[in-house]
Amino acid sequence: AHASLSRERASKRRKEHSPSIIPKPPPPVLPSAAAAVMAVPNTTAAAAPSPRHQMPKNMSLLLTMLFGALVFGPMGAEAVFRVEKATFKVNMPSSIKGTYQMAIANFGTPLYGATLTGSLVYPPTDHDACYPFPETWKAPKFPGLGASIIVVDRGNCPFTKKAYNSQQAGADAVMIVDNIAETLVTMDAGDDEETSKYVNNISVPVGLITLADGQRLETVLGAGNKVLVMLNWTDVLPHPDERVEWEFWTNSGDECGAKCDAQKAFIREFSAVATSLEQGGYTQFTPHYVTWLCPPEYINDPACVSQCINNGRYCCPDPDDDLNKGYSGRDVVIENLRTLCVFQQANNTGVPWKWWDYVTKFGDKCTMSSGTYGQESCATSIILDLGLDIAGWRKCVGDPDLNQLNALLDSEQAAQVSNDDRGDVTLLPTVVINEIQYRGKLDRSSVLSSICAGFKAGQAPEICNDRGLINDKCGKDAEGYLGCLANSTGEGLTGCAVLNQWPYYQCVCPKGTNKVTKADGSVQCEEVNECLRVSTAMPSCSCERCTCKDLPAGEFTCTTEPADQCKATAADPNPGGCWKQDTFSACFDNIKAKKDAGLRGQDPAVVPAVTCKCPAGWTGDGLHCVDVDECLTKCKGDQMVCTNTPGSFTCGCSGGFASLSDTASPDGMKCFEAPGGGGRGGGSSLVVVLVSVIISCIVLAGSGFLVYRWRLRSYMDQEIRAIMSQYMPLEEDGEGGGGQGSKVGGGHHNGVETGEEMSNAV
Repeated sequence: AHASLSRERASKRRKEHSPSIIPKPPPPVLPSAAAAVMAVPNTTAAAAPSPRHQMPKNMSLLLTMLFGALVFGPMGAEAVFRVEKATFKVNMPSSIKGTYQMAIANFGTPLYGATLTGSLVYPPTDHDACYPFPETWKAPKFPGLGASIIVVDRGNCPFTKKAYNSQQAGADAVMIVDNIAETLVTMDAGDDEETSKYVNNISVPVGLITLADGQRLETVLGAGNKVLVMLNWTDVLPHPDERVEWEFWTNSGDECGAKCDAQKAFIREFSAVATSLEQGGYTQFTPHYVTWLCPPEYINDPACVSQCINNGRYCCPDPDDDLNKGYSGRDVVIENLRTLCVFQQANNTGVPWKWWDYVTKFGDKCTMSSGTYGQESCATSIILDLGLDIAGWRKCVGDPDLNQLNALLDSEQAAQVSNDDRGDVTLLPTVVINEIQYRGKLDRSSVLSSICAGFKAGQAPEICNDRGLINDKCGKDAEGYLGCLANSTGEGLTGCAVLNQWPYYQCVCPKGTNKVTKADGSVQCEEVNECLRVSTAMPSCSCERCTCKDLPAGEFTCTTEPADQCKATAADPNPGGCWKQDTFSACFDNIKAKKDAGLRGQDPAVVPAVTCKCPAGWTGDGLHCVDVDECLTKCKGDQMVCTNTPGSFTCGCSGGFASLSDTASPDGMKCFEAPGGGGRGGGSSLVVVLVSVIISCIVLAGSGFLVYRWRLRSYMDQEIRAIMSQYMPLEEDGEGGGGQGSKVGGGHHNGVETGEEMSNAV
């Protein structure tokens, strides 16, 4: 019934809303296909992937899998990527009056269902808006002309940076002029940490216009004439009836950078709103997860084995791009399937909103960082808490090791490919509202406004009229923004954070500071040095010669310092402008001092690149150095001889004297007369000492051997006497005369030898 209703409504929407689509090139041209399928990234020129997103080793296989999934689709269908567009109408001057199109950016806040009237502004300098505009220049707002819409050029820096800088200069909307003669493309944001800072703070609509249209507008603006326009998003979303159908294409992994963080944050803050809409019957929500299949010829390849289940039918990329460690793409596919089965069980029992409860708790409890992600026990504990059918859930998941189809994942792969004007789902995350892909900031306010724009006139629920839920109370000049800025409590809580309940905002420490509670219970906001974090967390700030400068409001900038100037070359006999002679140099690189300055909250630029300081053993100002004659103060002991060398000295002894180590001596040695003469200096002294040690060892060894022989002989004599005493009496040592049968000195007694002769016989 669900599928039938969706097809019926999709057909109805196709009749009323037939936007243009971009057909893909023929299959053999894979690189061109890739460029056409994906949105334009958040840059203006090709760039190497960040260290966090280096491609896995088996590049050819993974590219084949990716292009196979996106270009051909799971069924071999032709792929279509939809560029979502709004219109703008030029009302004045009459020379360029007309209606034009602009591509909605995949960031910012499109005003779905609304219009914005104002005048265009072309900055007098920095037309690409790659740097913050001077404080002395703000976007002009003329009485009676409405909003100020800044027009900037594409190129030289990311789209998000242009939009943010323009917004900071007072723009109510931003139009970026393409620098390539091409059809409209979708501007997307990167997933690095620096870009995410801009994305999270862009609250105005952003659009891309063609090069031809931009040149037409800039020609008029450059001549000093005003251009009055109306930006229109009213017809972007179809709104045929009283219920909105929407989808959220996401991923269960939580280690894919800024986009994963944005998805988790959106799920957490939108959960209450989505539950309210579902329980009221105002929306029909469906979650989706992107997978692709492994080409048959690569099924046994390690890349497929570690990233796929069911014999290569359903695959996800490795979350950390390392096939040999950490979590694998296979783990992500299995967890995606488990989450889909949670929705299936919840939907089958009439409580589809429990999916939101599940994914919110899962995001807090079953994380990759804690090691609980991928453990079935973590998932089942949440399912049992929600009261869902665990047996039905296990049956839905099935056995991922079997070589067979999974009906649920098969339907997911089919849904990725568009069979109408919706366009293929190729970006994550993606929100689809009434069969149209949403473009804009992924936050509660923006998405809810867009869902509300999808209702038929007069059919929107009450939640769409609750301005606290829709409008950003912390937006510039909004109630929360102004209230917190007033600092009525005197605690410095001048920042504003959005809440899900009345009054829908709270005052917090401003960006770049942390809240500290004192012993008396009062609070204050202390500045945070962002360089302490990014100097190890961001590659662009943690390289060998990278320095960081902390800025107000949580901002920072990182710079790559020039190469070490102290490494001399033949063409530069004085490195860094400092003195140098042979292997001695007065140049010391200050990169560590510059890094340390940033970590202390100081500006690294104030630290010079090098310091000129004479090395040890030399004296001077670093520009000119003279060797120090250490012999003037060193080697002053009896019979000591000193030799000065460049930057150092040596200490020896006069002829006929040898040296010995002496820690009590200021020079660490002393000289003594060597018997039989001796050489001068430490070398001859060492020979004398070694010879003396060897002779001593020989004498000691010989003495020990003689003592050993004497003791052995005495022991043997005692043993022999003891044995003989058992057969005949022996006269005692030192007694004369002898007893009966004895014989003094030697001889024989009953055929037995006695005395020394017996001992020798033995």
